[in-house]
Amino acid sequence: MRPQIVKIFVYLLCALASTTFFGAPLQVANEPPPPGSQRTGGPELPIDENVFILVGVAIIFGVYVAYKRHKATQKAL
Repeated sequence: MRPQIVKIFVYLLCALASTTFFGAPLQVANEPPPPGSQRTGGPELPIDENVFILVGVAIIFGVYVAYKRHKATQKAL
């Protein structure tokens, strides 16, 4: 296909998908009831407790990969 036809087709599909998504009726009757004041006895998980350690490890790994790639390109020259 020509690139212009592909672009028009993609834009048309996106427009149709968004109109059907936003045009869907609200389902007020099927909504779940609001949560009560009772708490469940399940475990509480700390989500953000070790984020700084994870970011630090990611930075160290990124520097390691960049150094390895730089070293490999220097050997090739």
